[in-house]
Amino acid sequence: MTDTHTRVALVTGGTGGIGLAVTNRLAQDGYAVAVHYAGNKAKADEAVAAIEAQGG
Repeated sequence: MTDTHTRVALVTGGTGGIGLAVTNRLAQDGYAVAVHYAGNKAKADEAVAAIEAQGG
């Protein structure tokens, strides 16, 4: 039987510091990651691009 469940994580403050490290690690571990940010869209876009570049 195939596992059809996708692990999902929402990381608040996921665009810098510890939050960014957490999003990167979760993406590496196969999670679908949603990145929340408060005001810097460019930084959020960079975080998402980095996750996508790793296959996330």
